[in-house]
Amino acid sequence: MIKKKKNRFLPGGRYHAGEMKWFGFYLRPRSEKLVYNLLGNLSYEVFFPTIQSLRIWKNRQRKMITVPLFPNYMFVYTYEHELYNIRCLPRVASFVSCDGKPATISGQEIAGVKQMLGLDKTITVETTFIKGEPVRIVSGPLAGYEGVLIQQNGRTRFAIRLEAINHTVLVDISRSTLEKR
Repeated sequence: MIKKKKNRFLPGGRYHAGEMKWFGFYLRPRSEKLVYNLLGNLSYEVFFPTIQSLRIWKNRQRKMITVPLFPNYMFVYTYEHELYNIRCLPRVASFVSCDGKPATISGQEIAGVKQMLGLDKTITVETTFIKGEPVRIVSGPLAGYEGVLIQQNGRTRFAIRLEAINHTVLVDISRSTLEKR
């Protein structure tokens, strides 16, 4: 006889110590949508950023497909003590950690990426970081966000760095909307 644990994977149980934070999870390859749906069904707040990308197949067919902005990564807003329950779900490899402790992503960084996705501009992600001057956006839809100004291929780009997963999100921006920090 197998005993079933009550509400093992349901958030919002009786015991909650600490505060809710954004945590990053590393997933098995090509399983982002499956884990996103599973966590959504378990009532977790999940951030899974996607972008449209043009793919050209061998038969020269062109097609716009939806691809993850951060392949193999997903962000969950939860309590630290629930990380093990999420880690035990199928296709979740591990949570992102630094020095053996779970790494958190600030809410401002998550909000900045959400704002960038809402713009009608091309967004790219770099895993190598080019140092630039720190700036703050003073006008437009990203007003108030701080990041780094980068010159890349003759274009001015604004970058938000996600330190926990070592990725940088870049978007094209006008210099007139920026000020030095």
